[in-house]
Amino acid sequence: MLIEFSVSNFRSVVDRQTLSMVAGSSRSVRGTHSHETGNSAIPRLLKTAAILGPNGAGKSTIVAAMQFMKDFVIDSARNSQEGEEISVEPFLFSNKGRTSPSEFEIIFLENGTRYQYGFAATKFIVVKEWLYATPPGGRTQKWFDRHYDESTQKVIININQNIKGEKEVWKKSTRDNALFLSVAVQLKSPSLLEPFEWFTKKLGVIRSIPRLKETYSARICQGNDKNSVISLIRAADINIADVRIEEKIFSEKFSKLSPEFQEKFKPFAEKMKGHKIPEVYLGHLAEGGETVFLPLSEESDGTKALFSLAGPWLDVLQNGRVLIVDELHNSLHALVFEMLVRIFQDVKQNKKFGQLIFTTHETHFLSQNVVHRDGIWLVKLEGLEGSKLTALSDFKARGGEAFDRGYLGGRYGSIPKIAIDTMDNSGM
Repeated sequence: MLIEFSVSNFRSVVDRQTLSMVAGSSRSVRGTHSHETGNSAIPRLLKTAAILGPNGAGKSTIVAAMQFMKDFVIDSARNSQEGEEISVEPFLFSNKGRTSPSEFEIIFLENGTRYQYGFAATKFIVVKEWLYATPPGGRTQKWFDRHYDESTQKVIININQNIKGEKEVWKKSTRDNALFLSVAVQLKSPSLLEPFEWFTKKLGVIRSIPRLKETYSARICQGNDKNSVISLIRAADINIADVRIEEKIFSEKFSKLSPEFQEKFKPFAEKMKGHKIPEVYLGHLAEGGETVFLPLSEESDGTKALFSLAGPWLDVLQNGRVLIVDELHNSLHALVFEMLVRIFQDVKQNKKFGQLIFTTHETHFLSQNVVHRDGIWLVKLEGLEGSKLTALSDFKARGGEAFDRGYLGGRYGSIPKIAIDTMDNSGM
């Protein structure tokens, strides 16, 4: 389970900003809004959190930071070469931002152990990296730390002696542009596997719903969970009777595209040659009880979005993962949007400690107690000071308060300042 995530000097973020999933002490947050952790230091963690703010304020930056951290942990040891740039994006509107490292830190619980892992990197080198672990009922242990010594221009890595494995080999194999955690696990470190696998198996990020492929949901429908996908879609008042998946040879579909497109993506097509890709058809009841199947491509944008989300939703709930979704409201009716969030509050459906974090412009859910006020975060852009992330609880909001009206009324900030009268209409 995610406890908190922090980032600094990344895209629109300058100073350290922290998103916390720690639930407060109020009675209202217990039960449906939070999970019991079994950890006395952090007794409850929120099931859901929402990030709101105007366009360009930095909501997507928080999601992008989580995506970058996940990708860098997974890929830095295997998908880069010595001397290649790190694809980190610092704050570009100040000299300090352009020349300083970007920093990321995440704290999570896995099998009762509290892990605190982070790193700082420029485009050329990882300058810091650290991992602390607190076992159930035990003291916090520093498993390793790494820093760059300016005087010697060398990277120094210190590893806890209780960590088993070829520690000196791991050190020597860690390039300046790769993470020690990634390298050590690639070289078969048994101790570091669990925190590494949290990133690969427990953390999911969806950056764009319109570009989310239906492939994952299609694979689920080919297994034992087709009825679960159908039930989720039907719960949103979309009356489908069945789902049919047909395997299509990639080359056959590719050959039907325009010659210009084929030429541009020819190398990709060569790699995919012989591969099969699923094509989705949704069945609708017609006159006389007949089921008529339509390709997903002919369905509404909302139906496409809901089908594509169904697989990840079920996966997170069934396996206790953490899912971050940017602009969850895209193409979804407000009530369908609320239904998807409420599923995480259902104690029968969310038994495995799944968590959902999403950004949105939708505000209706604020008045429906869909997300507890402890999990509502507001972001705004403050010029050269960058994006600022603030918890709604910092405003001392009262229980039962109409958060949606207060938010749109500007009480909490983080809304766009609309000024139609300043528009130049000379060309209209």
